Amino acid sequence: MTPSKTLPRTTRLRRLSQLFVALSPLLLAACSTVAPTVTQDLTLPRVQLRGHWLHAEAHGPANAPVLIVLHGGPGADYRYLLGLQALADRYRVVFYDQLGSGLSERVPAEQITVQSFIDDLDAVVAHFGRQRPVHLLGHSWGAMLASAYAGAHPDKIASLVLAEPGFLDQASLAGLQQRGAWPGWRQVAGVSAAWLGQWLVRGEGDAYARDDWFVQQMVALAQPATALCEGRLPPLQGWRGGSPAFQATLGRMMSDKAYASSLDFSRGLAQLQAPVLFLRGSCNEAQGEAHQRRMMALFPPASQARLQRIDGAGHFMFNDQPAASLGAVRQFLDARSG
Repeated sequence: MTPSKTLPRTTRLRRLSQLFVALSPLLLAACSTVAPTVTQDLTLPRVQLRGHWLHAEAHGPANAPVLIVLHGGPGADYRYLLGLQALADRYRVVFYDQLGSGLSERVPAEQITVQSFIDDLDAVVAHFGRQRPVHLLGHSWGAMLASAYAGAHPDKIASLVLAEPGFLDQASLAGLQQRGAWPGWRQVAGVSAAWLGQWLVRGEGDAYARDDWFVQQMVALAQPATALCEGRLPPLQGWRGGSPAFQATLGRMMSDKAYASSLDFSRGLAQLQAPVLFLRGSCNEAQGEAHQRRMMALFPPASQARLQRIDGAGHFMFNDQPAASLGAVRQFLDARSG
């Protein structure tokens, strides 16, 4: 390893700035709180479904075709996808934070399963869909959830937009794992700082505050550099991490191999008749074209699944290249909505 004193000054400055970014969670945590959920702040837009309060909002004409947006994570929230509100000129665009995530109600991780996510989404479809098939747009984990829902309720789907799902079956999970996920020291330093920083967060009686704060730091830190353009995250906004949603899914996968091997988001897709659009960022090597096409093959010929690349974008394409990403979604939806 080259001693730092022999490195060029610009390299040393760059590494110092990277270290500052990695350690910033610890520096900020001393004065940090987390945003209140819908059960703590009754002024937030919300809807009660299946006995729980979800943070949700809808934009656009009430009688327009419905597009439901599914955020990633598990454990993120929909704030980083609000640019999709631009589609509300022709669609009824629905956003919601999944149970245990964002500003939605918190429940113990033991109450959250993949099936409960599907059932919650079905309740959202029933509430906003006016008994008509809906369009689903999912990013990352949200695309996995959209696929699982489409397999369970193929008759309720007008179309699917899947922006870089992580995996859909065991074969695609194995392919994703082979690519690796932790590129280096920045993540190690950042995770260590976040773990220490969580103990400085002022919970103020909120039992989930510290764990949620930690998960929110992890959403950024867990992104491999190979999934991003020039290894950099675009500016991302989020309200609050969702530790119960994370622990019930990714957290459980890490500690329970039997659970991980049981996951299959492709069940029932053979019955799907609705069209499917896969989106991928050109910079994303960790989940590149071959990986996306492997998952596309899980959809039947009737879905006419196709792949569109967004140039100059990494995994967070709607933030890297919002105009191009919106344009691809709009063109696909408009061709199916008349």
